Amino acid sequence: MPHGFLRASDGTFTTFDPPGSVSSTGAFSINPAGAITGSYADASGTDHGFLRARDGTFTTFDVPGSIGTFPGSINPAGAITGSYADASRTDHGFLRACDGTFTTFDPPGAFLVIAPSNINPAGAITGYYVDANYVSHGFLRGGQ
Repeated sequence: MPHGFLRASDGTFTTFDPPGSVSSTGAFSINPAGAITGSYADASGTDHGFLRARDGTFTTFDVPGSIGTFPGSINPAGAITGSYADASRTDHGFLRACDGTFTTFDPPGAFLVIAPSNINPAGAITGYYVDANYVSHGFLRGGQ
């Protein structure tokens, strides 16, 4: 079973799994404050997002209405971006603000895959999507 891990500057490793994880913990991004975001699967195989604070405490989350949440990046302020699948298994992008509220989005022309991959300090999000002709495109969603 994959576990998340944090490597300290002295070379020591801390492994972790969010509460409820039974398989596939993936830690995908860390910010300068030491907060880590990623996803994990529960006993039913559903993917959820997590935020691990520097002190090791976890906040787990799901985009409302999702059947799978996949965080990809966290910025210095703690805003998280990623993708989620809705009940029809269609992918969409999301932004989870520091207060835990969600904004969902689809780049214009997106059809099949939407994969936000980075969020910068200003909140701008980059990623890619696939259009109806199965062509991949990059996108930039402006920040605040």
